[in-house]
Amino acid sequence: MHCDDKRTLFVLKQGVEETWDLLRKSDFSDEDLIKKLQEEIQEYLEYKSTSK
Repeated sequence: MHCDDKRTLFVLKQGVEETWDLLRKSDFSDEDLIKKLQEEIQEYLEYKSTSK
């Protein structure tokens, strides 16, 4: 894996973690954050699978 790929995965993972924290603080009731988290996880997994 190239260092740029690792950096991109790190940034994507960090976004997922930040959104998760915000969602947890909202007691998992914010629909927009739920959708955002789903999109970020999907983007992370897609990028991870293509960067091997």
